[in-house]
Amino acid sequence: MAWEATYLLSPILLVLLVSVFGAEDAELYQKVEGQTFSVKCRYDHSQQVNEKVWCQQTSTEDCKVLESSLITEAQWPNFSIRDYPGSHFFTVNIIALTVRDSGLYFCGIFENHRRMAIIRRFRLVVSRGHSNTTASAMIPTWTRTKAPPI
Repeated sequence: MAWEATYLLSPILLVLLVSVFGAEDAELYQKVEGQTFSVKCRYDHSQQVNEKVWCQQTSTEDCKVLESSLITEAQWPNFSIRDYPGSHFFTVNIIALTVRDSGLYFCGIFENHRRMAIIRRFRLVVSRGHSNTTASAMIPTWTRTKAPPI
């Protein structure tokens, strides 16, 4: 019973953690280990030739670039980036998620002088468990059934 109560509180704690660490404007995504995470990042026509990047925040001022549209070989085997310049967006994929992939991510465009313009912010929370388990599934329900006919 105590474990169930802790499990039910975790979404509340996640919301508090996101707001405490300054990512109020980040989109929150919850995934389970082994799943794939994909995002689409739209950009302006004028940014079509600029380098597109996917990075993970490592401190309040640093973001580690995990993928770039200019790098031809993958730095990280589970990450990929693909640019669709005719449609003005790029996609980023993370396959075979692990709990260690949890964190704050940014997709953006490198502009002049290597300054990154952030397009979107994502808070990714990866947990262990089954993807079809929800907090509501943990709450017991009682149903009334009729007695079988005699």
